[in-house]
Amino acid sequence: MQQESLDRVLTTDEEIVPSSGLAGAVMEAVRRETSRPMPIPFPWKRALPGLLLAGLVVVAAVFVPMPRNGFGGSALSVTGVAAIVAPILLPMRKFGLNWLVGALLLSSACVRFSTRLASWRS
Repeated sequence: MQQESLDRVLTTDEEIVPSSGLAGAVMEAVRRETSRPMPIPFPWKRALPGLLLAGLVVVAAVFVPMPRNGFGGSALSVTGVAAIVAPILLPMRKFGLNWLVGALLLSSACVRFSTRLASWRS
């Protein structure tokens, strides 16, 4: 745009009038928004026990020492579990399937937990 035409547009004393019905449409939209019900608040009282339990599990996993087999520990140790699971996981690891199976198991657990929680509530 050239400077003269820009000056002419900016110095015009014409009154800018909104299109007909604009004020009514805006007020109708405002009324519609104010008549909507308030959003449902997050149920913190129900979520707090689960959050506390998850925090307790994390703290226990980090700070509580694992019992040893020879020092009054359980009969099934981490090495015992590894010996059972290793023949299954090693071939899967060779092809990169361990991440896929882990993601599928985690997704399945989340879906089962949420459906059980939803059916318990209703």
